[in-house]
Amino acid sequence: MNPGFHYHPDEAISNTMNVAVRADQHLRISHIQKALADVAVRDRWLADANTLIVGGGSNILFVRERLDKVVQLDASNSGFIDEGDTVLAWAEAGLGLDKWVRWTVKQGWYGLERLAEIPGTVGAAPIQNVGAYGVQLSDVLVRVELWDREQQRRVTWQAAECGFSYRHSRFKAEPTRWLILSVTVRLHKTPPHDWPQLNYPGLHEAALHYLDDVQGTTLAVLTPHDFTQIVTRVRLQKLPDWRQPALGSLGSFFQNPIVANNLAAHLKENWPNLPIYPQHEINQSKLSAGWLIEQAGWRGHTQNHAGIYEKHALVLVNLGGARGIDLWDLAKQVQADVFRKFGVRLMPEPLVI
Repeated sequence: MNPGFHYHPDEAISNTMNVAVRADQHLRISHIQKALADVAVRDRWLADANTLIVGGGSNILFVRERLDKVVQLDASNSGFIDEGDTVLAWAEAGLGLDKWVRWTVKQGWYGLERLAEIPGTVGAAPIQNVGAYGVQLSDVLVRVELWDREQQRRVTWQAAECGFSYRHSRFKAEPTRWLILSVTVRLHKTPPHDWPQLNYPGLHEAALHYLDDVQGTTLAVLTPHDFTQIVTRVRLQKLPDWRQPALGSLGSFFQNPIVANNLAAHLKENWPNLPIYPQHEINQSKLSAGWLIEQAGWRGHTQNHAGIYEKHALVLVNLGGARGIDLWDLAKQVQADVFRKFGVRLMPEPLVI
């Protein structure tokens, strides 16, 4: 009988950065209910704060080459509840985020289409509050189902309890306590009033090229599926394809920094082309980390098989054979140089271990 989980000693941990890392003990969970009913899984694995929970390895830079205990949640069931004009779509944490996004848009539902082509799992998405092209997961999230590793109990949080902000959440602030089991979002059957909202770099041009290819479709009647195709084109033009092993990456490596308005204004005086995005709700400004890195001269730079992607300065890449320490050393050099030049400290998006 399938117990719902499988133990593997001395197993390699897959990750999209393609660095070599192994776990002395590795547990894969394929059935949540069965696994949580097992005392050993709860006590020996999940209750141990030193046990690392991994998803698709798309948001972790492994600097260490060996870890003790790793748990990977593979459970990937999904479904929905029809509410009339909206649907509650849910998925277990082990489902690939991009796969889930593409399934929802094929149903004609609006809400997740801008998150197409983001690697990783559904369970990892709330931790980082993933977002793209003006939408964050928190904009559509209704609730998450969790396992409290400290109190050893199952809990459900509504979106307001998750402490969401830009690329941040309560899960990220308390990384050893919460195991995300499933995610539920509310999606719409009709387009939002500002549909299709293409005012992000590259989107409008890609949309026009897409219309030329498919013919007979106009911007006004783009479907959610159409939008994911457009987003995919844009992302593959500037980011490495995370499905291909030749070039390892974690996508955007640094967060776009949010700074005081007076610092943003000062920088704008000295660098008039600096992109600035006012964050009116918090009375601060967001800067483009990619622009800062490029102006500091790092785009295309390589050392020890690690590099800054030639097509996008925000992307740290493994050119083949780089160790985690090589990639982290390069990232820290970029951080230090940008701080010297602009007085802005860049923070990594991924977890660094």
